Amino acid sequence: MQLVQQLRRGRGPQGAGAVLVFSLTVALLPAEVLAQPQTSTSASTNQSTEDEPTTYLDEITVTATLSPSSLRETPGVVSVIDSETIAERMVESFSDLVKFEPGVYVENDVTRLGLNGFNIRGVGGNRVMTQVDGVQTSEQFDFGPFSIHQAGLDVDTLKSVEIVRSANSALYGSDALGGVVSLFTKDPADYLLDQKRYLGVKTTWDGRSDDTSGNFAFALGNESVQGSLFTSYSRGNETKNQGTIETLDVTRTAPNPQDREGLQALGKMVFTASPGNIFRSAIEVFDTQINTTAYSLQGTTFYGPVAFSTTSAQALDTQKRWRISLDHVLTPQRGLDVLTWRVYGQGGDTSQVVDESRSIVAFGPPTLSSRTGTVNFEQRGFGASGQGQHWVGGTENGLMLTFGASFTRDAFDVLRDRSETNIITGAPVPTSLIFPAKYFPESDVDETGVYVQAELRVDRLTIVPGVRYDRYSLDANQEDAVYLAGLNPVPADFSADAMSPKIGATVLITDDLTAHAQYAGGFRAPPYSAINTGFTNLAGGYTTLPNAGLNAETSDNIEVGLRAAFGRTSLDVTAFSNRYDDFIELTAVGFNPATFLLEFQSQNLSEVEIGGVEVRADTYLTNRVRLRASWAAITGTDVSGDTDTPLGSITPDEGVIGLQYIDPDGWWTSELSVRITEGQTALDAGDGQFAPDGYQVVDFVTSIRPADAVTFRIGLLNLADETYFEWWNVRGRGTNDPVIDRYSSPGRSVITSLALDW
Repeated sequence: MQLVQQLRRGRGPQGAGAVLVFSLTVALLPAEVLAQPQTSTSASTNQSTEDEPTTYLDEITVTATLSPSSLRETPGVVSVIDSETIAERMVESFSDLVKFEPGVYVENDVTRLGLNGFNIRGVGGNRVMTQVDGVQTSEQFDFGPFSIHQAGLDVDTLKSVEIVRSANSALYGSDALGGVVSLFTKDPADYLLDQKRYLGVKTTWDGRSDDTSGNFAFALGNESVQGSLFTSYSRGNETKNQGTIETLDVTRTAPNPQDREGLQALGKMVFTASPGNIFRSAIEVFDTQINTTAYSLQGTTFYGPVAFSTTSAQALDTQKRWRISLDHVLTPQRGLDVLTWRVYGQGGDTSQVVDESRSIVAFGPPTLSSRTGTVNFEQRGFGASGQGQHWVGGTENGLMLTFGASFTRDAFDVLRDRSETNIITGAPVPTSLIFPAKYFPESDVDETGVYVQAELRVDRLTIVPGVRYDRYSLDANQEDAVYLAGLNPVPADFSADAMSPKIGATVLITDDLTAHAQYAGGFRAPPYSAINTGFTNLAGGYTTLPNAGLNAETSDNIEVGLRAAFGRTSLDVTAFSNRYDDFIELTAVGFNPATFLLEFQSQNLSEVEIGGVEVRADTYLTNRVRLRASWAAITGTDVSGDTDTPLGSITPDEGVIGLQYIDPDGWWTSELSVRITEGQTALDAGDGQFAPDGYQVVDFVTSIRPADAVTFRIGLLNLADETYFEWWNVRGRGTNDPVIDRYSSPGRSVITSLALDW
């Protein structure tokens, strides 16, 4: 372990020999310790001035290859964000987390539901595998205004985050088509360090949404048993924007008023039965609710001589999630250097309730009514996985074998209902819609995968081939009475399988220069909700049709790049080209004269090409001053039709540069950063679509430690009070949208926090 810590801090043996010794050493250590290193992998604010400061290429990743390696040695592009960086940059959400990762963003609904899933290089939704402590988060589901978020997590629980760009289906299977985001939460040892007990409290105020939060962390333990408990509570309002029109209808550009409330608890227990024999258990609960006065839904719509008006709209969105997991690490065991297994169960419940007051004016007196609509979504699942690692060969030349298997089963269900009552008479208001209804039938999804990977090191060359076999199986309830009552056909079962290969390589050209290249095949099974989708609106004149003939989405991903690490400076330049086939999209099929309905169906349509260049640099100008910069220029084209069409999910070229001061004794750190984004072109935005201008956003954050147990932080965001639009917030809006300011980002804002720990 001492050698591992030395290498992470930039000391110890140098060159290719050190890399091989490091790999052999970590192969003999508990995998969970490696997956969640107890020491920071970036430059520590408490680092002695006598140590050579480390840069980002010295950081350790496990997610990319399932065996620890520095970013310098890893094929492909990976970002590692540690807890120190999260704290220093005053990260309060997943959106803040990736603000300094060009080409990566979090999808968002600014008017009501807030943040959703990650998008990497223009690929989002369930095409990006997101996992917490090795357990995949809830699935994303969207249908009209209804949206299920992937994960809710207080970022103060995070020890580190790893972002793997492009496909990694060879290790993670379906849903890793566009990349992997691994969130690792803190273990008891991360709180305790060398102590027997720890107590910490923190309070934060975020001026962007007038959000006040507080958390409490407690840990206790010895060499054999350690436990920790983290709890947090937050309460705030709507996220501010630069809109100034505060009308109470659809013309409003100021944000809809909101009351947000969230509660989270995470408990962990670690038991070391003997050296190299470690059990870890975790219990996580998350509960949040958003109450929105939806002025933007209020207004009048005319259908000929009939006027339909919504005079008030109140929305309540709640999400609850729980997880229980147990994992075990054995080193060595039955000829393996590392053997690990994990079992887990989890569940999520999402509810959306909308209460509306309505009026209908035709040829007589207005009809006043009260309408309540509800949608409830449930996901329950359990899974198990096992992994082994074995080192073959000596310390100079050798082969690391990694192999494993996993199984998951998830059950999904949804229910939509609506009632409407005449306010004057109390009588039900008739409707042509069928209620209750379902967007899909009760569905059980099984996913099974086995994989093997070899990491071969020969002198200055490292080659990492791997392959995974996955089988996907959908068992739909053919007797789901509610689904069948919605004029839907009998649900179909479905199965598919796939082989996902990859091969990567790094070559240490000189002691300072490394070349890397990788090919990876991606795979994503058709979603259960696309195979058996079903919803009919007779009044609206449309219906959605199931499609049991869907093919799996696939991708071919190629990356090549050069990394330089000399003295205090690290630099990485990577070019990539990704091709995606059989993207599944909801498509208008046409008008059915037999039913007089416009039909929609999920179909395999798109062939998409995405390519670009990413640059990242990191240098210490002095032991106290660090300069960090990154840039991404990405283009995407839909080539499935006769005419190539720019892909709307691609962000404009963007980059960030930050200048950080680090006090050698750790009492003071500050960072001034500028995020630069080019304007979206009219061609890339699409015909008749809003194309936002480029912008520069300046942020300043600083932390002060007046005493060992006290840390005060303050962040001044958007110092120039720039009015700007994130592309993912305005995508699809019209050129002359009168309420476009509703989708603008917050102006000048302040964040403060105070942390105490003993």
